[in-house]
Amino acid sequence: MGFYSVSRRRMALSPDQKRDLLRKFMLDRRLRPGTWAKEAGVGKNSLYNFLNGHSDGLDLRTYAKLARVAGVPSWELSGEKPEITKPVEIIVAGHVQAGDFREAVEWDREDWYPVDVPVPNRFKRHAKALEVRGSSMDREYREGAIVIWVDVLDARPPRDGDHVIVYSHADDGLIEATVKLLREIDGKPWLWPQSNDPEHQAPIDPRNPPAGVNTIEIKGLVVGDYRPRVV
Repeated sequence: MGFYSVSRRRMALSPDQKRDLLRKFMLDRRLRPGTWAKEAGVGKNSLYNFLNGHSDGLDLRTYAKLARVAGVPSWELSGEKPEITKPVEIIVAGHVQAGDFREAVEWDREDWYPVDVPVPNRFKRHAKALEVRGSSMDREYREGAIVIWVDVLDARPPRDGDHVIVYSHADDGLIEATVKLLREIDGKPWLWPQSNDPEHQAPIDPRNPPAGVNTIEIKGLVVGDYRPRVV
Protein backbone atom coordinates (compact mmCIF):
# COMPACT_ATOMS: atom_id res chain seq x y z
CA MET A 1 0.00 0.00 0.00
CA GLY A 2 2.30 2.76 -1.19
CA PHE A 3 1.58 6.32 -0.20
CA TYR A 4 -0.54 8.10 -2.75
CA SER A 5 0.22 11.72 -3.63
CA VAL A 6 -3.14 12.76 -5.02
CA SER A 7 -6.61 13.22 -3.61
CA ARG A 8 -10.02 13.23 -5.21
CA ARG A 9 -11.89 16.47 -5.71
CA ARG A 10 -14.87 16.81 -3.44
CA MET A 11 -17.28 17.93 -6.18
CA ALA A 12 -18.20 14.60 -7.71
CA LEU A 13 -19.92 14.38 -11.08
CA SER A 14 -23.49 13.14 -11.21
CA PRO A 15 -24.22 9.76 -12.85
CA ASP A 16 -25.66 11.55 -15.91
CA GLN A 17 -22.55 13.72 -16.25
CA LYS A 18 -20.31 10.65 -16.01
CA ARG A 19 -22.47 8.88 -18.58
CA ASP A 20 -22.20 11.81 -21.01
CA LEU A 21 -18.46 11.97 -20.49
CA LEU A 22 -18.01 8.28 -21.26
CA ARG A 23 -20.30 8.43 -24.30
CA LYS A 24 -18.32 11.36 -25.72
CA PHE A 25 -15.03 9.53 -25.10
CA MET A 26 -16.34 6.48 -26.93
CA LEU A 27 -17.67 8.59 -29.79
CA ASP A 28 -14.37 10.44 -30.18
CA ARG A 29 -12.41 7.17 -30.13
CA ARG A 30 -15.00 5.22 -32.17
CA LEU A 31 -15.19 2.61 -29.44
CA ARG A 32 -17.98 0.02 -29.48
CA PRO A 33 -19.17 -0.99 -26.00
CA GLY A 34 -19.15 -4.75 -26.53
CA THR A 35 -15.73 -4.85 -28.18
CA TRP A 36 -14.18 -2.46 -25.66
CA ALA A 37 -15.56 -4.41 -22.70
CA LYS A 38 -14.30 -7.73 -24.12
CA GLU A 39 -10.79 -6.37 -24.73
CA ALA A 40 -10.72 -4.91 -21.20
CA GLY A 41 -11.94 -8.10 -19.59
CA VAL A 42 -15.03 -6.54 -18.02
CA GLY A 43 -18.66 -7.57 -18.24
CA LYS A 44 -20.29 -5.93 -21.23
CA ASN A 45 -23.62 -5.81 -19.41
CA SER A 46 -22.22 -3.53 -16.73
CA LEU A 47 -21.05 -1.10 -19.41
CA TYR A 48 -24.32 -1.28 -21.36
CA ASN A 49 -26.38 -0.84 -18.18
CA PHE A 50 -24.47 2.28 -17.23
CA LEU A 51 -24.62 3.82 -20.71
CA ASN A 52 -28.35 3.09 -20.95
CA GLY A 53 -29.12 4.57 -17.55
CA HIS A 54 -29.96 1.29 -15.84
CA SER A 55 -27.16 1.74 -13.27
CA ASP A 56 -25.63 4.79 -11.62
CA GLY A 57 -21.98 4.08 -12.25
CA LEU A 58 -19.01 1.82 -12.84
CA ASP A 59 -16.64 0.77 -10.09
CA LEU A 60 -13.04 1.95 -9.99
CA ARG A 61 -11.66 -1.41 -11.13
CA THR A 62 -13.85 -1.39 -14.24
CA TYR A 63 -12.75 2.15 -15.10
CA ALA A 64 -9.12 1.11 -14.63
CA LYS A 65 -9.45 -1.89 -16.97
CA LEU A 66 -11.23 0.15 -19.65
CA ALA A 67 -8.66 2.93 -19.36
CA ARG A 68 -5.75 0.52 -19.72
CA VAL A 69 -7.09 -0.72 -23.06
CA ALA A 70 -7.77 2.83 -24.24
CA GLY A 71 -4.30 3.98 -23.15
CA VAL A 72 -5.52 6.81 -20.91
CA PRO A 73 -5.61 7.44 -17.15
CA SER A 74 -8.82 6.20 -15.53
CA TRP A 75 -9.84 9.69 -14.40
CA GLU A 76 -10.23 10.64 -18.05
CA LEU A 77 -13.12 8.18 -18.22
CA SER A 78 -14.64 8.80 -14.80
CA GLY A 79 -14.17 12.58 -14.71
CA GLU A 80 -12.66 12.37 -11.22
CA LYS A 81 -9.48 14.21 -12.05
CA PRO A 82 -6.95 14.03 -9.21
CA GLU A 83 -5.49 17.14 -7.65
CA ILE A 84 -1.82 17.21 -6.76
CA THR A 85 -0.97 17.60 -3.10
CA LYS A 86 2.26 19.07 -1.78
CA PRO A 87 4.41 17.32 0.81
CA VAL A 88 3.94 18.42 4.39
CA GLU A 89 6.06 17.76 7.45
CA ILE A 90 4.60 15.18 9.82
CA ILE A 91 6.17 14.15 13.10
CA VAL A 92 6.85 10.46 13.72
CA ALA A 93 6.08 10.28 17.43
CA GLY A 94 5.82 6.54 18.14
CA HIS A 95 5.75 3.07 16.68
CA VAL A 96 3.44 0.14 16.03
CA GLN A 97 4.58 -3.34 16.98
CA ALA A 98 2.66 -6.47 17.88
CA GLY A 99 3.48 -7.77 21.36
CA ASP A 100 4.99 -4.49 22.54
CA PHE A 101 2.85 -3.32 25.45
CA ARG A 102 4.04 -0.07 26.99
CA GLU A 103 2.89 2.83 29.14
CA ALA A 104 2.32 5.27 26.28
CA VAL A 105 1.94 5.00 22.51
CA GLU A 106 4.08 8.09 21.93
CA TRP A 107 7.83 8.17 22.43
CA ASP A 108 9.60 10.73 24.57
CA ARG A 109 9.71 14.01 22.69
CA GLU A 110 13.48 13.89 22.14
CA ASP A 111 12.98 10.75 20.01
CA TRP A 112 10.49 12.32 17.61
CA TYR A 113 11.59 12.98 14.05
CA PRO A 114 9.94 14.57 10.97
CA VAL A 115 9.14 13.16 7.53
CA ASP A 116 7.98 15.12 4.48
CA VAL A 117 5.16 13.27 2.74
CA PRO A 118 2.24 14.18 0.46
CA VAL A 119 -1.06 14.08 2.35
CA PRO A 120 -4.55 14.53 0.87
CA ASN A 121 -5.78 18.03 1.64
CA ARG A 122 -8.69 16.85 3.75
CA PHE A 123 -6.29 15.07 6.13
CA LYS A 124 -3.47 17.61 6.41
CA ARG A 125 -4.63 19.10 9.69
CA HIS A 126 -5.04 15.74 11.39
CA ALA A 127 -2.41 13.40 9.89
CA LYS A 128 0.01 11.64 12.23
CA ALA A 129 2.81 9.14 11.69
CA LEU A 130 4.05 5.96 13.36
CA GLU A 131 7.09 3.83 12.62
CA VAL A 132 6.55 0.15 11.83
CA ARG A 133 8.52 -2.34 13.88
CA GLY A 134 8.44 -6.13 13.91
CA SER A 135 6.94 -8.57 11.43
CA SER A 136 3.20 -8.51 12.13
CA MET A 137 2.44 -6.67 8.86
CA ASP A 138 5.55 -7.43 6.84
CA ARG A 139 3.58 -8.39 3.73
CA GLU A 140 2.54 -4.74 3.50
CA TYR A 141 5.09 -2.71 5.49
CA ARG A 142 8.71 -3.57 5.94
CA GLU A 143 10.37 -2.71 9.24
CA GLY A 144 11.20 0.99 9.36
CA ALA A 145 8.33 2.04 7.10
CA ILE A 146 6.22 4.97 8.23
CA VAL A 147 2.42 4.69 8.30
CA ILE A 148 0.46 7.91 7.93
CA TRP A 149 -2.85 7.83 9.75
CA VAL A 150 -5.74 9.89 11.02
CA ASP A 151 -8.04 9.33 13.95
CA VAL A 152 -11.37 7.80 12.92
CA LEU A 153 -13.06 10.78 14.60
CA ASP A 154 -11.33 13.06 12.06
CA ALA A 155 -12.07 10.84 9.05
CA ARG A 156 -14.87 8.27 8.83
CA PRO A 157 -15.87 4.95 10.36
CA PRO A 158 -13.56 2.09 9.31
CA ARG A 159 -14.67 -0.15 6.45
CA ASP A 160 -13.91 -3.60 5.16
CA GLY A 161 -10.48 -3.58 3.52
CA ASP A 162 -9.10 -0.61 5.47
CA HIS A 163 -5.75 -0.73 7.18
CA VAL A 164 -6.36 0.49 10.72
CA ILE A 165 -4.38 1.56 13.75
CA VAL A 166 -5.40 -0.62 16.68
CA TYR A 167 -4.87 0.07 20.39
CA SER A 168 -5.07 -2.96 22.70
CA HIS A 169 -5.51 -1.92 26.33
CA ALA A 170 -4.11 -4.51 28.74
CA ASP A 171 -5.57 -5.27 32.15
CA ASP A 172 -2.50 -3.66 33.79
CA GLY A 173 -3.00 -0.37 31.89
CA LEU A 174 -0.32 -0.87 29.26
CA ILE A 175 -1.09 -0.23 25.57
CA GLU A 176 -0.07 -2.10 22.43
CA ALA A 177 -0.34 -0.16 19.14
CA THR A 178 -0.47 -2.18 15.93
CA VAL A 179 -1.61 -1.86 12.34
CA LYS A 180 -4.06 -4.43 11.02
CA LEU A 181 -6.24 -5.19 8.01
CA LEU A 182 -9.94 -4.85 8.83
CA ARG A 183 -12.17 -7.47 7.25
CA GLU A 184 -15.91 -7.91 7.75
CA ILE A 185 -17.11 -11.50 7.48
CA ASP A 186 -20.83 -12.16 7.79
CA GLY A 187 -21.23 -8.70 9.30
CA LYS A 188 -18.58 -9.31 11.96
CA PRO A 189 -15.30 -7.34 12.09
CA TRP A 190 -11.97 -9.16 12.23
CA LEU A 191 -8.48 -7.73 12.53
CA TRP A 192 -5.98 -9.56 10.34
CA PRO A 193 -2.20 -9.36 10.43
CA GLN A 194 -0.58 -9.48 7.02
CA SER A 195 2.50 -11.38 8.07
CA ASN A 196 4.88 -14.09 6.92
CA ASP A 197 5.63 -14.81 10.57
CA PRO A 198 3.61 -17.79 11.92
CA GLU A 199 3.35 -16.00 15.27
CA HIS A 200 1.37 -13.18 13.67
CA GLN A 201 -1.10 -14.87 11.34
CA ALA A 202 -4.19 -15.47 13.47
CA PRO A 203 -7.10 -13.02 13.11
CA ILE A 204 -8.30 -11.09 16.16
CA ASP A 205 -11.90 -10.57 17.17
CA PRO A 206 -11.97 -7.01 18.57
CA ARG A 207 -15.17 -7.75 20.48
CA ASN A 208 -13.59 -10.69 22.31
CA PRO A 209 -10.11 -9.63 23.49
CA PRO A 210 -7.57 -12.35 24.32
CA ALA A 211 -6.52 -13.11 27.88
CA GLY A 212 -4.85 -10.17 29.59
CA VAL A 213 -6.40 -7.58 27.27
CA ASN A 214 -9.27 -5.46 28.52
CA THR A 215 -10.39 -3.71 25.32
CA ILE A 216 -9.38 -3.47 21.68
CA GLU A 217 -9.96 -0.10 20.03
CA ILE A 218 -9.80 0.74 16.33
CA LYS A 219 -8.19 4.12 16.79
CA GLY A 220 -7.37 5.34 13.30
CA LEU A 221 -7.30 4.83 9.54
CA VAL A 222 -4.06 4.41 7.61
CA VAL A 223 -4.17 6.86 4.68
CA GLY A 224 -0.77 6.00 3.25
CA ASP A 225 2.79 5.04 4.01
CA TYR A 226 6.34 6.18 3.39
CA ARG A 227 9.14 3.70 2.75
CA PRO A 228 12.66 5.05 3.13
CA ARG A 229 15.14 3.43 0.74
CA VAL A 230 18.34 4.93 2.16
CA VAL A 231 19.03 4.90 5.89
